[in-house]
Amino acid sequence: MTHEEVAARREIVHYSHKLHAAGLVCATDGNLSVRLDRDRVLITPSGIRKEEMHLQAPILVNMDGEPLSDPRRPSTEYKIHMEAYRQRPDVRAVIHAHPPRAIAVTLTDTPLDTCLLPEVVVTLGSIPVAPYAAPSTEALPDSIRDLVTRTDVIMLARHGSVTLGETLGEAFGKLERLEKSAEILIYAHSLGGPRSFSRTQLEELRGLREFYGVTTRTMPCDQEGTE
Repeated sequence: MTHEEVAARREIVHYSHKLHAAGLVCATDGNLSVRLDRDRVLITPSGIRKEEMHLQAPILVNMDGEPLSDPRRPSTEYKIHMEAYRQRPDVRAVIHAHPPRAIAVTLTDTPLDTCLLPEVVVTLGSIPVAPYAAPSTEALPDSIRDLVTRTDVIMLARHGSVTLGETLGEAFGKLERLEKSAEILIYAHSLGGPRSFSRTQLEELRGLREFYGVTTRTMPCDQEGTE
């Protein structure tokens, strides 16, 4: 086992535990992966609680999601991860989680309007909601195929989130910001409804990306996501 693989395994364990502690997954929900090189990915196995993740648990698979010398099965949602890696050579880590507040918004007619907070406009932009697709089916990676080339953060209607990064730390940070934004949006609606930024204000915020060194791929806030 190379030093790089050991480091990736430790990263998966660390962020698996953080996902559970933050309430962003429950039971055996969710999955994490790290791409080691062009042909190999480390991914969480099927049927393990994230707070029980340990160094030997992640499974080494090829780009088709087939285990390499391992009798265990990878997460049933491995197809999401492989689709992201195929479409985005720049991506090295993927998290699929079940953030409860963000999912709740997709269950209603309330738009997932993330362009209400300055830091979210700058770092995440407009977060699209992919059309509903049954878990573990081919329809699931199909639902994100076009979106994943345009943004690092996607909601799956009635299901969960997909966040991408150069590291799991980056992907986790985007997930945290997504869920906090959804929480504030729900509060705002309970108080009479949020007030939007003007187009001038949005353009000003978008212009701060370079100042803050933000390089994440985002959809502009004046561009609607898929419902």
